[in-house]
Amino acid sequence: MHLLNLGILAHVDAGKTSLTERLLHTAGVIDEIGSVDAGSTTTDTLALERRRGITIKSAVVSFPLDGVTVNLIDTPGHPDFIAEVERVLGVLDGAVLVVSAVEGVQAQTRVLMRTLRRLGIPTLIFVNKIDRRGADGAAVLAQMARKLSVPLVPMGEPAEPGTPTARFAARLGPAALDVLADHDDDLLAAYLDGGVTDTRLHTALAAQTRRTLVHPVYFGSAITGAGVPELIAGIERLLPTATGDPAGPLSATVFKVERGPAGEKVAYARLFSGTLRIRDRIPFGAGGGERAEDGGGVGERAAGGRAGEGVPAGREGEWGTGGRVGEWASGGPFGEWGTGDPVGERAFADPLGERISGGRMAKRTADGRGSGRTCEGGGSGRTCEGQGRGRTRGGSVQERAAARHVETHAADGRAEAGAVDGRVRDRVADGAAVGRDADGRAEGRDAAECELGVDAGGRGNGRGLDRRSPGGSGERRWAEARVTGISVFECGTDVRRDSAGAGRIVKVWGLGGIRIGDVLGRPRAAHAYHFAPPTLETVVVPGPGAGRRSLHLALTQLAEQDPLIDVRHDELRGETSVSLYGEVQKEVIQATLAEEYGLDVTFRETTTLCVERPVGIGHAVEFNKKDANPFLATVGLRVEPAPPGAGVAFRLEVELGSMPYAFFKAVEDTVRETLGQGLHGWRIPDCTVTMTHSGYSPRQSHAHQGFDKSMSSTGYDFRGLTPLVLTEALRRAGTRVQEPMHRFRLEAPADTLGGLLPVLARLGAVPETTGALGAACVLEGTVPAARVHELEQRLPGLTRGEGELETAFDHYAPVTRGTVPERPRTDHNPLNRKEYLLNVTRRVGDRAPG
Repeated sequence: MHLLNLGILAHVDAGKTSLTERLLHTAGVIDEIGSVDAGSTTTDTLALERRRGITIKSAVVSFPLDGVTVNLIDTPGHPDFIAEVERVLGVLDGAVLVVSAVEGVQAQTRVLMRTLRRLGIPTLIFVNKIDRRGADGAAVLAQMARKLSVPLVPMGEPAEPGTPTARFAARLGPAALDVLADHDDDLLAAYLDGGVTDTRLHTALAAQTRRTLVHPVYFGSAITGAGVPELIAGIERLLPTATGDPAGPLSATVFKVERGPAGEKVAYARLFSGTLRIRDRIPFGAGGGERAEDGGGVGERAAGGRAGEGVPAGREGEWGTGGRVGEWASGGPFGEWGTGDPVGERAFADPLGERISGGRMAKRTADGRGSGRTCEGGGSGRTCEGQGRGRTRGGSVQERAAARHVETHAADGRAEAGAVDGRVRDRVADGAAVGRDADGRAEGRDAAECELGVDAGGRGNGRGLDRRSPGGSGERRWAEARVTGISVFECGTDVRRDSAGAGRIVKVWGLGGIRIGDVLGRPRAAHAYHFAPPTLETVVVPGPGAGRRSLHLALTQLAEQDPLIDVRHDELRGETSVSLYGEVQKEVIQATLAEEYGLDVTFRETTTLCVERPVGIGHAVEFNKKDANPFLATVGLRVEPAPPGAGVAFRLEVELGSMPYAFFKAVEDTVRETLGQGLHGWRIPDCTVTMTHSGYSPRQSHAHQGFDKSMSSTGYDFRGLTPLVLTEALRRAGTRVQEPMHRFRLEAPADTLGGLLPVLARLGAVPETTGALGAACVLEGTVPAARVHELEQRLPGLTRGEGELETAFDHYAPVTRGTVPERPRTDHNPLNRKEYLLNVTRRVGDRAPG
């Protein structure tokens, strides 16, 4: 049985959920058609969806046809939930775009069609509501041709439109041949030679539909069922079915995450390749990973220069945060990287090839012999700072695993600190065991050099990390988990299965750290998401009985289902804010918190989300044990502007061997975190930060005593100092606040233009092009996002209710009107050195030997 993953998309109130019900009823999956008004539809499962009569979350339901099983995904129609729609588009084989025969093409219809065309998704169009008074099939067809600007093939025409007895008369007219011949010279030649048979015409129609060259148009009514059988026939015959090899490597994409009855995470994923089975341990992480510089990833080096199977490009050195490095390929021990070296037997006898006892760690190499060096300075008498000869080879898998798996604590005198809480995450994220000789120079750098961007001599190669992350946040690492449950969709419900193959949409249990957009198994060349960023923000105010901790937990769980709400907690003020697309989304969040979590909340006035960008180049440095630096660290940073959309790049101009790798990582992580709030409190999404100076105090102690953190640098020092240095560099570079701008298209009667233009000018809108469209005038230009809502409210009165406005985020532009907006800070405010040090360095001042 073939599979088809089909999306139903439409502008709000076009009737897509009603069409879903009719399709399920016609296919025999449900006995009674649900009603949106009565809240009895199959796919609107949330109480809020049933009460409001709108789709908020995408829902999956399945029904069989003669030759194909259809997994149908019902999507939201309101523009506030456009991100939910685009997440679904990446897993579809085909789509049905629903247009109302009464309201015609709406702004959201144009947005959806443009996105479908960009992603190359074969799409049928269903003109719904032909039984409603005012329905005009011919007018809507002409409007679609004009406003959607896509090749349309009418599959028939409505009979008696606007009456309860309206029906669909299916036939391919001469217009179909004209449209198809534009894309098929052979078809045109056959027509000129004496005619084209119906079989040839339908074959060309199917081929061109699957190539997204044309879009068949059906007319009907979801309420009466008119035209639905013909649409079902078109779905089966014209749209392509799912492809993928069930015997291939596992590759899947998560497009939805929800919580089960017991609070467990349930992931919805489309399987593009391979077979997913219960009890499989599978890797998962952020999709679309960047490739490592110069091809230097752990998977390549561990296999003697060949990438290890199952290791996604650009993530080789990052996925194994939770250990289990060797289980990428087969779920086996660390020796099963694919090198053919039976190290796994030794790994079982001595897991990870290391023993941690009393603060000592004896590393073992592939031959099973320990190095004799300890973190306390035992064995050869060298401490972690002088730990030497840690060079790794392509086949020395155990030492790589050990280097990644070590997590020791500075607080109890073990190894080196690498985090603000005193914990050492000196796992060497790239998987290389970075040993150090007596001079502190790195040995065995291999993949670490590649990630950090250094040449063979240990000096910066100019590229640095160059890991760009939109929004300045750090990259997610890959992890793995065991699948505990699988459901597939069949005959209107989900059914538990032990396995599922390529082409299926599945529900998966057991992946505790999963997020929307994550890849299961091997990443694939997926479409690039084009989410417009949320441009609004509001503070959530807890009501009586709503604790702040409970509110933060609830919002965090909502962010799992929609990451773009970007929960932001201000510990200093005890406030939590969320990002929004519009006011309807705010109402939905409020109702969800009340109904699902029992939290009564209100919202402050919605404000616009701005960004900051550096306008010049700034450099700052603070040296260890000099001037007023209370931290045992030297950090120098240079900040430079970057083009919009470039993300944040972190580079090195210092020797990799100048200090432990964990300290470099601490600086990079803190840089990305600090860029979340610029000089005016807004996020800095694009810039290049280069580390120009580095230094640290090696491990020291008083005579006959253990490790003394008051004399030795830890990750805490670098995490504490970096915000001060970066903020000073930003001061010297200067930043400019930019506000979001929307591109608008406004269609209004030409005689209303005189009253419309002055209002647009007062709102800061700038018309860039004007044109005539019959008796209407079309304006296109930009308008500040903060004024879009007001423009929408005033437009009907200015245009006698005939104006049509379409807006979408376009770019950020410098704020030129009024005062520069400031955003309250949620960090320890490195802009005020005295206040920052008071909050951050209390433990520094209280350090005592030992």
